[in-house]
Amino acid sequence: MAIVSHPAPFPPGFKPKWRDILETNVALYRRLPEDLTLVVEEMIPWFVGKVLWEWDKWVGPTPDKEMQKVCVACEACVLIARRSKKDYEHFHTFVFHQMHVTDKDGKNWGGWAEPGGTIRQSWRSTKNGMHDGVDNHNVTLHEFGHMLDYRDSDFDSVPRFENKAARFDYQLFLEEEYADICSAWEKKTGNEVIRKYATTDKAEFFTCATEAFFERSEMLKFMRRELYDWMKRIYQMDPAEWPERISQAELQDERYDQWSDWMRRSTWQSKNEEMISWPDGVDAADYAGWFEQEKGRLEREKRERKEREFAEKMRREKERATKEQREAKERERKEKEESEHKARERYLLNNRTVIVEYPNGTPQLKYKLVDGHREGLMQRWDEEGQLREETELIRGKKHGRVVYYYSNGKKEMEGFFALNLRAGIWLGWHEDGSPSFRTEYREGELHTWEQFGEDGKSRTYGKVKNRFGA
Repeated sequence: MAIVSHPAPFPPGFKPKWRDILETNVALYRRLPEDLTLVVEEMIPWFVGKVLWEWDKWVGPTPDKEMQKVCVACEACVLIARRSKKDYEHFHTFVFHQMHVTDKDGKNWGGWAEPGGTIRQSWRSTKNGMHDGVDNHNVTLHEFGHMLDYRDSDFDSVPRFENKAARFDYQLFLEEEYADICSAWEKKTGNEVIRKYATTDKAEFFTCATEAFFERSEMLKFMRRELYDWMKRIYQMDPAEWPERISQAELQDERYDQWSDWMRRSTWQSKNEEMISWPDGVDAADYAGWFEQEKGRLEREKRERKEREFAEKMRREKERATKEQREAKERERKEKEESEHKARERYLLNNRTVIVEYPNGTPQLKYKLVDGHREGLMQRWDEEGQLREETELIRGKKHGRVVYYYSNGKKEMEGFFALNLRAGIWLGWHEDGSPSFRTEYREGELHTWEQFGEDGKSRTYGKVKNRFGA
């Protein structure tokens, strides 16, 4: 059914617009199998170039001569698509007549084939026959059937055969078949598959059988099977197996459904630049085999490409997974290092000896941190560098002995803390070293106290405290 499986390229010399012309005007072309379509397309440029084309008197608009030539060439080439171009060696001229062909007796005909190699056809009859495709009246098939018969110059409905034995068998069959057809029409049995015109002359039998073979294939095969088999052998094709008559719109719908880039208004001319070129060194008869091989090669390459892409994808996935694992391990290592660094930093910050200095650089305060808490002996100096305090600490709390000093280095007060609470005996001295007070604390509360003058004698037992509140 024409070109529907894939956008087949155009054979060398065949113009893209010709495919549009044929699909629009020639019903037989639309029925051809794809492989035969390409064979016919390959022959059309040869046929168009071989023939001398002429137009008889024409009235009215100028005819589309290119369209006329291509359409006639198409149907003519169908007859020899599986035979040989030699069948038309003696044919040389085609003459278009507008309405009808008139013979020397003034009788009008749809077409006329001359043994000398000229065919004359009425364009009206030609156009009607190629447009219909099933009416059993196709002037082009009929007249070029005569040309096949004229090859041997006998004009007896016997075309050229591959061997003499086949020709002889056909001639025997022809005698009986022709007599039977004539008898059938004489008895008015209604044998419509071979039209009555075949009975007017034996030379018309083969041409009318040709029309029936291509336009009423199934009926001919059913009603006159032996004749159908002989025509099948002569033309080396089996049109009864072809699709039924199909319209151009149905072809477009078929392509629209199957091809993603084909619109219902697409034409072969418009798609020409998107299509691949005809493969070098490939005949149209071999294109189907080449295409299957090419299709197999492309599918194999596609499969191999997908396998490579899949393998590459797996490789990239593996690399990505490996990289992610490596990066995860690296992040884990860095996080661990950072955590250890911060822990070490915290440890060092929380476990160190702290020295606070005055602006002049001399120590003001010195203590030791253990787990972030002041621990052990804390010392304090004045700006002159004189030690003024020593306090024992545990986890940031005063716990143990505490001593305060005068600027001359002598003790000013000494006592004990128990977790920030004063405990036990506290002693104080004057700057000259003589006692200044003595107190006793129990559970952080003052229990007894005694204060001395600078002469060392007790002066009062009142509640008098020194500058430290003792």
